[in-house]
Amino acid sequence: MSQIADCIVVGAGLAGLACSRALVRQGRRVLLVEAADRVGGRVATDSIDGFRIDRGFQVFNDAYPEGRRQLDLAALRLGRFEPGALVAEGSTLMRVSDPWRRPFTALASVVSGVVGPADAIRTARLRQDALRGFRSGLVDPDAPPAASERTTAAELAARGFSEGFVRRFFVPFFGGVFLERLLDTSAMVFLFDFAMFSLGRACLPAGGMAAIPSQLASGLPHGCLELGRRVRSARPGVVTLEDGSELVARDVVVAADGPSAAAMVPDAFCGGWAQRSWKSTRLVAFAAPRSPLARRTLLVSADPGGVIDNLTVPSDVAADYAPPGRSLITVSTRHTADSQGLEEAVRRQAQGWFGDATAAWRHLTTVEVRRALPDESPTGRQARPGMPRLADGLWLCGDHCGTASINGALASGRRCAEAILAAS
Repeated sequence: MSQIADCIVVGAGLAGLACSRALVRQGRRVLLVEAADRVGGRVATDSIDGFRIDRGFQVFNDAYPEGRRQLDLAALRLGRFEPGALVAEGSTLMRVSDPWRRPFTALASVVSGVVGPADAIRTARLRQDALRGFRSGLVDPDAPPAASERTTAAELAARGFSEGFVRRFFVPFFGGVFLERLLDTSAMVFLFDFAMFSLGRACLPAGGMAAIPSQLASGLPHGCLELGRRVRSARPGVVTLEDGSELVARDVVVAADGPSAAAMVPDAFCGGWAQRSWKSTRLVAFAAPRSPLARRTLLVSADPGGVIDNLTVPSDVAADYAPPGRSLITVSTRHTADSQGLEEAVRRQAQGWFGDATAAWRHLTTVEVRRALPDESPTGRQARPGMPRLADGLWLCGDHCGTASINGALASGRRCAEAILAAS
């Protein structure tokens, strides 16, 4: 059987695309195979009745170093959310803003009592420490985790933040990012994300989040990418497709999520990463006559008994998410009620914030993402594969190998390519 490429990459998510591009730029012949009919993996956008609906709550931070390294940000035509967040507690909406970019709004948060003066000072110190750590390389969630890593909750407690501010801001905002409310996610991940939100803004590309993998794929040569090719197994130098046919190359990269990768590679090459747990999420999308928000902001819920984690109006940020004269409202939730029951629960909670206007919201779809993020607790991070190499001729990449983010996926793909090139 003849070798068809220097490297076969299995999976055209962000990591697989980044790995393929890096290898192609160095003159390697790459075949990228993908089971779906599109690229992007979990970073995807569907079109329903003229509305663009991303697969789960997703935003792109324009400060991500890998995004700046690998993407043409200007070509993405990014729309940007306002810094900070609108925090819902009961029927009250409270604004928490960035004092460095919105000083007067942030001052109003202190005067109104939403943020106490002591917590404001602690936040300034946290920002300073997170930025210093990021710039020095000490805050790097893609680096091998230290045995002494602590949780985000422990980090905030050690810094003396009040229980009220943690509950009102850190839990709803970063809990929505991490898809968990206990703040069990590693403090290293939190500090990196805090630095990114301090330096950049949460953004949405024109055309939806799918524009990001589409841009990456557009840089691949003709014939490099093959869609609709499902892989049964992968071993050093050989990929077996679902129909039993085999593809041979010097190197094989498995760029799938952890459970899918573990199902493909021989058991002998599966370590603790194969048993790592994953978090799921749901996105409930509505069409509305107008936006319920006065600003392009992220609304996060501090109500522990509610079903809503956060609510956004993507069409406020990137106009082509909705047809002209209409608004797209999306709600992220971790609740597992049936679709009809979840829709009604979302409406009831949102009605407490926006009144009878929610009666005009038309349900478009509910999207379930079963493997949205891997567990990023200190224990979960210890289970990550230490190196991209599983064996001679067999490699692994994906956000589960680094940190669970767009930045982490892009970095993992690039590092895997660099390791392959160094081994050649």
